[in-house]
Amino acid sequence: MMERLSLLGNRLFAQTSALGALPTLYAATAPGVRGGDYFGPDGLGEMRGHPKKVRSSARSHDLEAAARLWQVSRELTAVDFARLGD
Repeated sequence: MMERLSLLGNRLFAQTSALGALPTLYAATAPGVRGGDYFGPDGLGEMRGHPKKVRSSARSHDLEAAARLWQVSRELTAVDFARLGD
């Protein structure tokens, strides 16, 4: 029974991995995309569908959280990203 509910939920609210990858691929390869543009699914609630330019969440503009994420990434990977440009 749970498996059937899970399958139904996936059909209603999820999409295939191929469709899920499209916004990222579009942002990386489409002409005219500018830094700071954000792409997501074009369907109801931006939950599924083909890529379109959408508004990012307020959380994505949190500079303190961004700085912390960058620091944690450096710590976990032991990579000094500033030196990669050398």
